[in-house]
Amino acid sequence: MKVLQAVAFTLSCGLALPQAVAAQGQAVLEDAWVRALPPTQTNTAAYMTVRNPGSEPLTISGGSTALAERVELHDTAEVDGMLRMRQQESVTVPAGGSVDFAPGGLHLMLLGLERMPAAGEVLELCLDIDGESVCTEAETRRTPAGSGHDHQHHQ
Repeated sequence: MKVLQAVAFTLSCGLALPQAVAAQGQAVLEDAWVRALPPTQTNTAAYMTVRNPGSEPLTISGGSTALAERVELHDTAEVDGMLRMRQQESVTVPAGGSVDFAPGGLHLMLLGLERMPAAGEVLELCLDIDGESVCTEAETRRTPAGSGHDHQHHQ
């Protein structure tokens, strides 16, 4: 009887694993990068594209990286002629769609940095998506790839 219970447990674990991997594999994180700022700064921004090839929407509720106390979702909007950042509780990635975290719009704020990462340094950056942590590598840069100029940044 114990052998049958062990076999049943092993099979149930084996069947559950592909579902966890599949759930985590739904989101595709692309072109992630972190803005390099002067070493005296304690906050910076990160950007990427999150694609959802699945048939159900995904919800991003936050993020993390080893160098920051916390990672928050922020959006930039014009209010009374001034650009202002607003924290977002969550961001939905539509089924079959994508969301761009980009300068001047939706972005990730890396707050309470231990130190400012240097240009060229690669960080592991994770997003909390539907209760799973989905991670990618993000290169630290002064400007977006292919850009000939520096964009406005947060301090």
